Parts: sequence; C-alpha cells; structure tokens
Amino acid sequence: MSHMALNADSTCRLCGTRVPDADMNRRLCPVCDEYAQHVALQSNRGLERVVGELQNGPVFRAALRNVH
Repeated sequence: MSHMALNADSTCRLCGTRVPDADMNRRLCPVCDEYAQHVALQSNRGLERVVGELQNGPVFRAALRNVH
C-alpha cells in the first residue's frame, strides 16, 4: 500500500509548498533553498541560522503572500 497523505515533513519550512522527496534533506523547496543559500553566503552566516531568521522575518512573511 502506498501512503499518499501530505504531512508536515513534506512541505517547505519557509513557504509551505510541497517539497519533492529528493529535496527533503533541508526541508526547503528549490526556490526557498536557493534564496536561503544566497542570503547565507552574502551575510557569511550559517544556512540554518539564516532559515530561522527568514521564518520569523516580516519581509519574508510578506513575500509569502505573493508565493515567492
């Protein structure tokens, strides 16, 4: 039997869109992953720290209304 239910582990932790199983290592969709990596490189901070800041940042939350 295959399990087709969408669970919290299969969504992007930033935008909430579905994340393909192949991209589940960071739990970020390809768009959010690329953006978070860019911010981390530009700010010389770790990816996990940047993701945490993005999750709580008002600018990113506002951008989510436009779905990327």
